[in-house]
Amino acid sequence: MLALIASRIPSPVTETADRDPGFLTLVFASARAIRSGAEAAFARRCALARAVGGPNPL
Repeated sequence: MLALIASRIPSPVTETADRDPGFLTLVFASARAIRSGAEAAFARRCALARAVGGPNPL
């Protein structure tokens, strides 16, 4: 669909300066990966504590 729309535009499109340069996308993707890694590590620690009969951290 985007190719069809772009082919109908008679002149090149100028991009505005306020467009996301990819930095914010990288920051949010990194934060999401770190958060999910921390959640997985916490889940592994809870499972390990349950396996040895220790207290449940939750």
